[in-house]
Amino acid sequence: MEAFDSFLERYFKAVSNHPNEIPSYSEIVTKEGTLLSSSFNSVEQTLNPTKHSEILAIEDALSKTEGRYLTDAILITALEPCLLCAGAILRVKIPEVVYFVPAKPGEGISSYTTESIYLLNHFPKCTLIPRSHIKFEFLSFFKEKR
Repeated sequence: MEAFDSFLERYFKAVSNHPNEIPSYSEIVTKEGTLLSSSFNSVEQTLNPTKHSEILAIEDALSKTEGRYLTDAILITALEPCLLCAGAILRVKIPEVVYFVPAKPGEGISSYTTESIYLLNHFPKCTLIPRSHIKFEFLSFFKEKR
């Protein structure tokens, strides 16, 4: 649980440093708990809807490991990865994903059907650890900005 507590500390610091950005923050850690990469969303800043924190963290981790896969890593992220991010997670073979706020039905990695998971060559263990204070950050952002 220590890795998650330190994630939450870094998350809230990142949110305060990015007040005009969707409050999504992601980290990739090794199975031993060493921080490999971290990233905050930059969708609003870049006006590019593909600049999700998960994608940016994956790109950074791959550049550091100089490999194609992240088979010894865990992705920890504020919001359940969307289907775009799920595709990247599957392609780089991340074995475990931990998130704190679920996506809307049909919009996140948990919406994959049993049939589609069976057909995939790889599917990560996904764990939701609900945190209402992170959910509040998302609700507040979208209420104020949109």
